[in-house]
Amino acid sequence: MAAEEPAVGVESRVVVHNIAKRHNVGTMARSATASGVTEFILVGRRDFNTFGSHGSTSHLRFRHFHSLTDALTLRSEIIDGAVAVNHHPFRKSTTFLLGNEGTGLSPKECEICDFFVYIPQYGCGTASLNVTVAASIALHHFGGMPLLLGFVPCLNNFCSKCFDN
Repeated sequence: MAAEEPAVGVESRVVVHNIAKRHNVGTMARSATASGVTEFILVGRRDFNTFGSHGSTSHLRFRHFHSLTDALTLRSEIIDGAVAVNHHPFRKSTTFLLGNEGTGLSPKECEICDFFVYIPQYGCGTASLNVTVAASIALHHFGGMPLLLGFVPCLNNFCSKCFDN
């Protein structure tokens, strides 16, 4: 099956910051490649484990920033509220910032986000998804939006913050 063409002029970036398990970065790179991500941005540590990437890292453009503050150059506008990712809120170029596997986004990370999305969970068997799974779901739903997105951590099937749609 041939790959679908991404929308013209619409780009997406993935920002990797504070990910505890370095092998998750390689798996995220694989999902990013499959989703047509334009740029993969590493914040802080430059190194990562390519386990799980299956060669996909050679198809991505990488950029490194020493701090999250330095990566703020990717922002463009501020919008309040969180929207379920399955409502397909993406319309323009987007940068994705994913939270730490255990703690979600830090307050500092939340401050720089323009927009939040969450992944609805319907079962009671787990409190959250693996960061690479969450990234894959969000990237699958991507259609673009010039915003820096943050994932609100969900605990016990309820988001820890409530936002109006």
